[in-house]
Amino acid sequence: MSTDTNPLISVIVPTYNEERFLPGLLLSLQAQTWKDFEVIVADDNSTDRTSAIAKAFNSEFLVNKRIGEFPSRNAAARTARGSILVFTGADVIMPKNILSRVESGFRKDPRVVGLWCPTIPYDAPLWARLEFTAWSTFNLIWYFITREAHASTAFFAVRKDIFALTEGFADEVHADSTMSRELSKRFRVRPILRASILVSGRRTKSGAAEFNRHHVVMVADHFFWFLRSSHWMREEKRNRMGIHSRSGRRPEETLGS
Repeated sequence: MSTDTNPLISVIVPTYNEERFLPGLLLSLQAQTWKDFEVIVADDNSTDRTSAIAKAFNSEFLVNKRIGEFPSRNAAARTARGSILVFTGADVIMPKNILSRVESGFRKDPRVVGLWCPTIPYDAPLWARLEFTAWSTFNLIWYFITREAHASTAFFAVRKDIFALTEGFADEVHADSTMSRELSKRFRVRPILRASILVSGRRTKSGAAEFNRHHVVMVADHFFWFLRSSHWMREEKRNRMGIHSRSGRRPEETLGS
């Protein structure tokens, strides 16, 4: 990891009680072929060993007070020293050349402002792995037809100066997809092909029915604009936020309640 005053890349990781998963992510970052980066762990007031683990890996540790996942990402982005922000999750394992590919992608095409990768669960049942694969395939097809990006903050790289022009991630579920979709309407946001990010299958532990309910809401929110302001969507997103977000907040504190 870089010790320079201004590293090229800032890797931003929101956490809440992530002692189980965080070492895997930090080890995968430690093994990166590209070394000019910093890691900012934006913690939401964890009560476990998350802090000790982050500091053992010489990560910057930003303590928030139960503000939630996406506001934690925004807070870290404001303190980041890198000119490229890489948003990820504590339960991710990155291929060792992914930051090199980020650097190369931005350097070779100055018009690119965002890069994203498909995700594959490394410990999920077969049905979930098939669903992740189907979703990633559909997402890529949709991108190549429309040039509209739907990135996940399991891995989303964006130029800091462009991110600063936005209001940051909204404090709601699917805020990562919304951000990348809006950016892709104005700028070039593209996938990194022939690369995948490994992520835990912890969100599949609720079972196929509950996980598919999440996907139905996600598809409706992405592609059916006339449903976004409906009562059904608002209630579903409130429920999804409580399940999706690793946060120290109580459920009633989500979505502006």
